[in-house]
Amino acid sequence: MAAIRERSVFERVMIVGVGLLGASLGLALKERGLAKRVVGVGRAASASLGIAKARGAIDEAHTEIHTALLRFGRSILSTSGSIPFTGGPQELVVLCTPLRQFPGALEALRGRVGPHLLVTDVGSTKGEVMGWAKRILGADARWFVGSHPMAGSEKHGPGAARADLYDGAVCLICGGEAEAAALGKIEAMWQAVGMRTLRVDSAVHDRWVATISHLPHAVAFSLMNAAAREPESLQAAANGFLDTTRVASSDVDMWTDIFLTNRAALVAAIDSFTADLSALKAAVVAGDEPAIRAALSNAKKSRDELVARRTPGQRESGSGE
Repeated sequence: MAAIRERSVFERVMIVGVGLLGASLGLALKERGLAKRVVGVGRAASASLGIAKARGAIDEAHTEIHTALLRFGRSILSTSGSIPFTGGPQELVVLCTPLRQFPGALEALRGRVGPHLLVTDVGSTKGEVMGWAKRILGADARWFVGSHPMAGSEKHGPGAARADLYDGAVCLICGGEAEAAALGKIEAMWQAVGMRTLRVDSAVHDRWVATISHLPHAVAFSLMNAAAREPESLQAAANGFLDTTRVASSDVDMWTDIFLTNRAALVAAIDSFTADLSALKAAVVAGDEPAIRAALSNAKKSRDELVARRTPGQRESGSGE
């Protein structure tokens, strides 16, 4: 870990969006000494900046990326490739806002990204994000690395932030056309805050998370809506129902953006799930006990094997993913 930590030190890190994920990253970076200064950017009307600063997740707060960049060093004065990558301390911008705010943030960074100002994100979809980076940053997109830390909670906001939020979780890395040095630096940063990293293509990423993350949230939201049609029944809800619908308490803005930026993969996942549910329904209607038992047994076997494969210390992702 010492070698990783050495390679992961940044002079400054700008976190755009200091909600749960952004503030938790700030806490993790500061606790581990991975950034000399953490700068937060957020909306003027939101209390998040003040909460994040009071909790020690950021050292200073700004409401505009342009203003925050004035506090950065020589990297923002350079054009792409004018300063050679040395592997030493650099500056980093991490996009942690809802997904559809990314293009505006990337526009503010256009012409300022380079070997000493890297950019990554925590977005839950990657095809759209990588496309935005390439379109907006142009040739400088090679200093952008797509990241998706599979960590979170149904709670949101900097008040729920934790320095250990990322410990033991997986971070999916989509390098695209990123420079190898930038890719290695971002990957090392996530490892240094306790994550296991896995490099995947953006299209593969979006298919995977549609099934293991986005579909479960869609099901939880739908199940909660279905149950709420008979609100009296909810007074009898026990832990099984609460566990199954826990992620329905997730941030609505964030999940609206996720659903809209991964539409094709999510629709395919919903179609697959609907087919399985319809088959189970047909078996129940027909009183087909063998078919019901087969469906339940297959699901139980798959989940038991999944749990058995998990390594010691590996924890389940929260609602954020």
